Order: sequence, then structure tokens, then C-alpha cells
Amino acid sequence: MLCERRYPLGLILILVLTAVPLSGRSRAEILISSADSRTILYLVDSDANAPVFTVASESMTCAEPNLVVVTHGWYERQAWPSWMATAIGRRVDQRQWQCGWYDWRVQARTLRPSRAVKAGRDVAGPWLGRRIVTLSKNWRHVHLIGHSAGAWVVNAAAETIARETAAEIHITFLDAYVPDGWDEKALGRLVQTNPNRFWADHYFTRDPLNLTENVLTGAHNVDVTAINPGIRGHLFPWHWYLATVAGRYTTDKRFIDAPVFCRADGVTYGFPRSLEASPSQWQVSLTLPAVDVPVRIRRQDTHP
Repeated sequence: MLCERRYPLGLILILVLTAVPLSGRSRAEILISSADSRTILYLVDSDANAPVFTVASESMTCAEPNLVVVTHGWYERQAWPSWMATAIGRRVDQRQWQCGWYDWRVQARTLRPSRAVKAGRDVAGPWLGRRIVTLSKNWRHVHLIGHSAGAWVVNAAAETIARETAAEIHITFLDAYVPDGWDEKALGRLVQTNPNRFWADHYFTRDPLNLTENVLTGAHNVDVTAINPGIRGHLFPWHWYLATVAGRYTTDKRFIDAPVFCRADGVTYGFPRSLEASPSQWQVSLTLPAVDVPVRIRRQDTHP
């Protein structure tokens, strides 16, 4: 990690030891958290056996040119964004990439998911965007990954980053939740303004209640319903995306040997579509359009 940490006098730090089921085993993490934050951006150092997460304070700056941030949705109880950020950190050149995860669970714990969406769009998302800009105004590429109501968080953050920097931005929506009366066209709106600089992909499942199977106008939509090995539907997209990073399902030992299907029409989806996975494949991603009829991944080709 090349970020320079300059903690102001009086900042209270708490060390918390937690167990993280990554790669099928429990793993100790050291989380450094400020005492009174409602939303926290953690930056990960994946070099050590036990990954170290550091709070991205206002006084911190980053020298890496590229950034990945993962976040959760409504009423999240698991720290899976930290697992995904760690897994991605182990796949990239850490001299070129800074990885992190965003914790806005205090604001996301609402009685109704629509209220979490509003908090994500109006408060948590803009806060994340501003914090990313304070880390650096010289980002070359920023990849934001958000699940469910977190789609509105990363979307709002992306719009802030786009205004304040010249960064290329990739937004990954995982089963985005769009409340009744909300305009899905707002998600991925940046892509329509400059498709050579912005791109969004959306991985979703079809559920019996028809709550989150939205086809987003501003994203390249991919239906992953048919390849679910048995994970709860709305949660499956983040389990699957993490599996495309790690090469297998690491979050539930029942599925650790299940094949990870990720190809459709000759294109490999999930993490391989990102710049951090493959610069050449990222150039292909920029040519994949937003489509009304989603791509459907079937039980054919697995992770390369």
C-alpha cells in the first residue's frame, strides 16, 4: 500500500480482531476504525497473511493511480465487501492499485429498503465520492462495486468522482435494487454521457417476488440466475462475482467445488471484465453496449 497515513492528533483508533471465511478458512483481520464514524472507507493491504484494513482519513493521500472499492446493500450483516477487496488485492499489482471497501451499515439499517436507497444516494454515496477525491485527484481508473441498495451508493460516488477528476470509471452493479417509483435510468447515467470513459455492468438474478431483477438502461446487463449452485437468490451475484475473482466459491464450503460459470456468447463475465483483471479485456468491455435484452450465462463454460 502506497497511501501515506498522517493521523491527526486526538484520533482514537480501535483494533478489532475478526474472523473472515476467505478461501474456505477463517482468517484474522485487523480493522482500524475511528470511534464515531457513521460511514468508513477502509483501504486494504493484502500483502500480509492477515490483511490489514486502514481507515481512509481526511489527511491521507494515495500514490497508486488506480482504485477499487466494494460496498454492501441494505441491512448487511456480513463483511463480505472486505473479503472481495482482499481477494482483488491479491490479484493486482499493488504498486498500481489500491483496494478498499466501504462500510455504511449504520445508514443502511433501516426499516424499509427504500430508505436505505435514499440514504445511499443522498448521503453515503456522495460522502464516498468526496473521500475518494480527497485521497487523490489524479486517479486514472476507479472501479466501484455495489450490491443491492449499494448500487445507489456507488452510482452517486461515481458522479462525484467524474465531476472532480479525469478518472476513467467502471461501475459494477450486483443485483441492483430499484424501489417502486424510482427511475432505474439514474443508475449508470454517466455511461450515456461518455461511453469511452465510463462503463457499467450489472449482474442480477430473477427472484419470485420480482424485486431486484431490473434491467438497467445504463448498464450491460447479465442474468446469472441459471448458474446459481444453491445460494440464496438475491445474495448470489456477490458470491458469484467474488468467485470469478478467486476462481471458486470461497464463502460457503457447501459450494467450494461447484463450477464457476462465467461465459456467454464468447465473452467472459464478472471480474475478468475489469481493467485490474486484464487491460485488453477492459478495452473489449468498453465496446459492450447497454442492452434491453440481458445476456444469460448458462451452465457451459467455467472460469478460465
